[in-house]
Amino acid sequence: MGSLRPIDPSAWNLAAARHLLNRAGFGIPHALTEQLAGMTPEAAVDYLVNYEATAFDFPEPDFIVPAITFKERRALVRGLDEDERRKVRRKAQREERQAVQRLRGWWLQRMRTTPRPLEEKMALFWHGHFATSAQKVKSSEYNYTLNQIFRTQATGNFKALTTEVGQSRAMLHYLDNFRSTKEKPNENWARELMELFTLGQGQYTEDDIKQSARSFTGWTSEGRDFRFALQNHDGGTKIFLGKTGEFDGWDIIDILFEQEALSTFICGKLWRFFGAEDTDEAVVASLARTFRENNYELKPVLRQLFLSQEFYADEVRGTQIKSPTQLVIKLTHDLHFYTVPPFALAQATAALGQSILYPPNVKGWDGNRAWINANTLLLRYNLSARLYEAAERGQRQMMAGGGDSMMMGGLKNTMMAERMRGAGGAANPELRALVREKLRALPKEERQAKRKILRAGNPAQKRALLLELGIAPPTEHNPLQGVFAEMGFATAGECVDQTTRALLDVPISSEQRKTLLTLLDASEPSIPMTPKDLGVDKQQQLLHVITSMAEYQLC
Repeated sequence: MGSLRPIDPSAWNLAAARHLLNRAGFGIPHALTEQLAGMTPEAAVDYLVNYEATAFDFPEPDFIVPAITFKERRALVRGLDEDERRKVRRKAQREERQAVQRLRGWWLQRMRTTPRPLEEKMALFWHGHFATSAQKVKSSEYNYTLNQIFRTQATGNFKALTTEVGQSRAMLHYLDNFRSTKEKPNENWARELMELFTLGQGQYTEDDIKQSARSFTGWTSEGRDFRFALQNHDGGTKIFLGKTGEFDGWDIIDILFEQEALSTFICGKLWRFFGAEDTDEAVVASLARTFRENNYELKPVLRQLFLSQEFYADEVRGTQIKSPTQLVIKLTHDLHFYTVPPFALAQATAALGQSILYPPNVKGWDGNRAWINANTLLLRYNLSARLYEAAERGQRQMMAGGGDSMMMGGLKNTMMAERMRGAGGAANPELRALVREKLRALPKEERQAKRKILRAGNPAQKRALLLELGIAPPTEHNPLQGVFAEMGFATAGECVDQTTRALLDVPISSEQRKTLLTLLDASEPSIPMTPKDLGVDKQQQLLHVITSMAEYQLC
């Protein structure tokens, strides 16, 4: 059984770097693709995998509702009549619903602005793997805490991640293990732990489920923390996967990680998520061996995968259907829709079939071809128009200094920069205050140098400085104009070629190229045309048609 073949350095180019960023991230920003292409394959992969070396100052959500215990909840309504109690409960439920909705937007905005794309891509992967839904787990704090576990353990040790997820309040409540006792063991967590989270189907018996459920009795929560309630634990002898002992939950996890099927199952999911929908048994076997040899650390597996020839094969590139999350995030970047409010991002992904924090079931999302059906395909084709309208609304709200607080999603800091009117345009007082706050945290000499750039630098220098300070790039009044301003075409043919090359990961046919030229009223590709010749209507038509193509759905 051979190892995966490393990519030949001579095959490393802009297209390969773009494929890597599409799969190990969200395909954005385009400048990062060029940066990765200028490195060696090893350096590019290390840059993405060892993302801890890249600073990212993103504001924590300030809207999370602290979870309260049963005792605290009872004290809150003590002395109230039934009508008053009902009002208190409804108010609490409303606040939780709003906080969860804002959390969805917060996470999508984080995905959209992160310089550490693999961190968020892996957090999204684990959200679909260890699926819990806010439909049942209604606490914003429980959901946020689990989301943070996915992020902090994203590329760490899978055994540590599995244990931490199993002890999270979200999972304890979603699969009901918090109420599992020796008198009445609950089998939900025990079953899904093996079937969906570690081994896969066919690797255990119904009796193994029962014995595992007995072992996990007593795993519960107390207040805001995990608690092992010994008085509720079944300490008797169990037989699990051929082993006998007075097992508890930790013992069950230890035994699971002795099974070779676990590494094969997880690496198979990683290959299908990052590589190709069809399982390549040789690839998975090699990754699984690396997984076991490295004590279930994820980084060696990801590094091997992203450096393999198999990952960059023609039959892998441009064959994955973008998830709703990737499609929405990439489209806002491709078309410079930086002012789409976070809540609108969440609405768009939900409409396309991926409602963040609300997986359809414990199995998560099927992905790839399952993203496409008659309803979602039409929505995908019209997505650019919907997001353009949302960006316009967001621009107006922010220029007015207001906006729906829930739509803003607690993202005042990152969205503030998007109120600027152009790369070097004047910022409103709130933005100036934000910049001053960022500069005050710097050493004196560095602070003075950056202030000099803000006073006398050109627009490009100012934009670069804002990015360095962790502030999202500003938006022109007409975002589409910025898309074409970055290009240097002189003919209609060059316009079509550069635009499709910037937006698509799959080449178009000669007939499609002719159609796009017709949209530009160009009878020949050689017709003179510069970015200044494109009016807003032509910009909208061209970009709408390209982003409506089947090719744009692929990465």
